[in-house]
Parts: sequence; structure tokens; C-alpha cells
Amino acid sequence: MNWQEIGISSGLVLLMIALIMAVDLEVPVEMRPIGFALIIPLFMVAMGLAGLKLVDT
Repeated sequence: MNWQEIGISSGLVLLMIALIMAVDLEVPVEMRPIGFALIIPLFMVAMGLAGLKLVDT
């Protein structure tokens, strides 16, 4: 297994968890679903871009 892949994936997962916690703690209740709905697609795009970069290396 590629250590760079593990590090990037773990970092992105931790970033997603931190963003979800920040939305849960800081965003008003009526806006939380929008925050969660924005975080998940951004995470998916970031993981896809990271995967493309790792495939190219």
C-alpha cells in the first residue's frame, strides 16, 4: 500500500470530520442540512482529485 495514499486519504477524512463538527457546533440549526450537503460533495471531489493525482505519480 502506498503511504502517500494512506496519508492523503486519512487527512481528507479528518478534515471532513472537522468540517462536520464545525458545522454542527457553529451553524444555526436551520442551516445545518445545507452545510452537511455542501461538505459531502466537496469531500467526494477532493478524494477524486487526490486519487487522480496519486494515479499520475
